[in-house]
Amino acid sequence: MKLIYSELKKILPTLSVKPEQLRDDITMIGHFTNYFEEIDSEIVFDLDIKVNRGDCLGYYGLARDLSVFYNLPLVLPEELKISSNSFQLPIKVTTDKVKRIMALKISELKNSPSPDWLQKFVKLHSINSVNTLVDLTNYIMLLYGIPVHAFDTALSQDKLIWEINSKFTEFTSLDKTKLSLTKDILMVNSPDKALSLSFWGGEACAISPQTSNAIIEIAVYDRTTVRQNSRQLKSVTEAGTRLEKDLDPDLIPQALNHLTSLILKNCGGEINSSIFDYYPNKSDIPSIEFNPQNVSLLVGIDIPADFSIDILNRLGCSVVKKPESGFLITPPSLRPDITLEADLIEEVIRFWGYQKIPTTQVLKYKKLPDITPKIIYLIEELKDKLVALGYDEVLTWPLVNQALNPKTIITTQNSINSECIYLRQSLVQSLKQQLDQYRRFKLPQAQFFEIGKIFSQQNGQYIEKNSLGIYNHDSSQLTSDLEKLNLKADIIESNFTEIILDDLPKPELYIPVPLSSKAIELTSQIITLDANLTLEEKIESSKLIEKYSHLIDPKILWSIQITDIYHDTKLNKYRYTFRVSYYNCNDKIAKKIHLTAFNLDKILSC
Repeated sequence: MKLIYSELKKILPTLSVKPEQLRDDITMIGHFTNYFEEIDSEIVFDLDIKVNRGDCLGYYGLARDLSVFYNLPLVLPEELKISSNSFQLPIKVTTDKVKRIMALKISELKNSPSPDWLQKFVKLHSINSVNTLVDLTNYIMLLYGIPVHAFDTALSQDKLIWEINSKFTEFTSLDKTKLSLTKDILMVNSPDKALSLSFWGGEACAISPQTSNAIIEIAVYDRTTVRQNSRQLKSVTEAGTRLEKDLDPDLIPQALNHLTSLILKNCGGEINSSIFDYYPNKSDIPSIEFNPQNVSLLVGIDIPADFSIDILNRLGCSVVKKPESGFLITPPSLRPDITLEADLIEEVIRFWGYQKIPTTQVLKYKKLPDITPKIIYLIEELKDKLVALGYDEVLTWPLVNQALNPKTIITTQNSINSECIYLRQSLVQSLKQQLDQYRRFKLPQAQFFEIGKIFSQQNGQYIEKNSLGIYNHDSSQLTSDLEKLNLKADIIESNFTEIILDDLPKPELYIPVPLSSKAIELTSQIITLDANLTLEEKIESSKLIEKYSHLIDPKILWSIQITDIYHDTKLNKYRYTFRVSYYNCNDKIAKKIHLTAFNLDKILSC
């Protein structure tokens, strides 16, 4: 988006900041300024406009933001009093993709090359000057951000039809580009000619120096349709870039009035029709509940309520104080991007100034009631305690392929796996599948748990319960761990147990313990190897484990332990049996490292 400083000052005549300051201020209120430069004695800014701010793809929208920021008055052109004419344009609209159209016919025009100021304006916006009438339509588009089309009625006739294409196969644009049409393109046609796309005028009714009668129209369409048509035809235009945004249909009367005034002033002519205004579904703008205190709570500093209300008033919002507390805010039609209280808060903050928010000030906060269900605290506490006891936490699918109790099972209708269509009735079902995974990876001494939902139905009612399932390779250790956790099993099956958590006592608060170790991803099986070492004297097992752990790369060492110590009384020597597990390496590498670490390669070579 290009912005000429002198043109901006026509709307904000009291604007007096230097270009450098304006560059910074425009950026700080949310419209990033890439650079500014002097071209033909004009200061021209290059801006990046956010996709949700279609209103700022024109001078008018940007000027409104700056008028709020600098607290300056906007000066708009005087409204032209259009004399009534009894002739009604025979325009027809056959599609619901049109939000609003306003059109007018002007006759006895004297079209000519554009005056210098207009040629310079379009040139600075990288648009070729064509003639006065065409350049004025581009001028209004750049001024208000809404595209304008003009039709030479000697070529198009007065009967224009807005429709979804159903019969035309080719279209030639103003720059003579030939496009192949499909039957889903939004167009403006005459009964026998393809005149214009929604976002690109056509050669069939192009304005020329000989044009003496023209229909000018300004329209806003369903933006999704415009975008789809543009991408489908692989054509990007200035008009299309704007029409695929949320534009304000209520701005069209002002833009049309301004355009008509400029045409009559620069091309002469007279108005030869009444104003055609098609606006079938004027949408009501919903009000938003707004509490000024929430601005301070969100940003973390005190922003006066009066400032917030003043900014919203200056933005053109309707502000109504509620009897009890807070306000009802109705955004202006120009700002369809404002739909939530958070949007209103953002508006206040950006005009307060992000740069004014200190980085060292203690943030303002409001203590909120604890709404966390107590079952969550119980779950977090059990997780930490089980991990501390050496258990792995697993997460499994709630879908299984077998019903434990066909009378209470819940069957899904749209399972992502056709083999697993039942919601599990017990976590033990899921843990058994997890045990198969552990065995495939040859994980030694498996012990793991899962906390999750189990499901059933009774008397047509669906029931969910929070359940804890535990597996331990050592059933006696499992019993001991349950005692430590002060838990009584509801189900005991071999090395598995399951406990329903919903009826257990729950803590009022629990702060989770940060994990002291990182998760490990297994990419291959666990490889377990033994080693026997004979020593002259007895050494503490912990010291031996520490010594040999340092001899093995920690990236592949899963575990190391001493499983047996034998004292040979005749020789007075001690034999230690080590069991070492390796991971994320193949069998060959594991054996090589194992032999080297325990000096077994030297023994084997003897």
